Amino acid sequence: MGWLIYNHTPASIRDEIARLCTWTNEDGRGFPVLISRKGSVWYAAVRSEPATGRLDSGTDASGSFQTDATGGYTYAAVFLTRRENGGWGYKDMDETAGPVEAEAPAKLLDLLSRTRNAHALDWRQRCRSHAARTGRRLKAGDVIRFAEVLRFTDGSEGRTFRVNKERFAGANRASTFFTCIETGRDCRISRVMSRDWTRI
Repeated sequence: MGWLIYNHTPASIRDEIARLCTWTNEDGRGFPVLISRKGSVWYAAVRSEPATGRLDSGTDASGSFQTDATGGYTYAAVFLTRRENGGWGYKDMDETAGPVEAEAPAKLLDLLSRTRNAHALDWRQRCRSHAARTGRRLKAGDVIRFAEVLRFTDGSEGRTFRVNKERFAGANRASTFFTCIETGRDCRISRVMSRDWTRI
């Protein structure tokens, strides 16, 4: 599905995402169980329940998700959003489309029904890998090594860095910066928690 652009921005984007995840028809109903946002991307765990329950377990109509005893299941939906010319728009997909955006939190992934869809399995693994990386903590004095060489705007390069934390005058909290072991230069590293590194 392509982008759908509104000529206005919803008063509450979270409420709009919830509305988009909610339906009732002759086949059943759907509703969000959990909604999470990362930047302009929204993730939702959506519960789908049939109009009449079942006593046996099986799979949904597409064969992608394992249903519970009621015939219901929970899947992930991803909404890309953007503001455009005073309006607001979204593009939605579910996890079986294998979205590129894969930063859903672990607590959302834990709500999802089992699946055998290869794209959904890959997406869930990418989300869990991201959650594991961003859940790490850095302490002053830690030494970390990146999987790939980092190149800086001044032309210097490095893979191994010491973590420094310092509270500057007037700051409410300490700032984190890094000293490159190879060059001895202090630097800042963008998106450090989402990068591939190990503590040594």
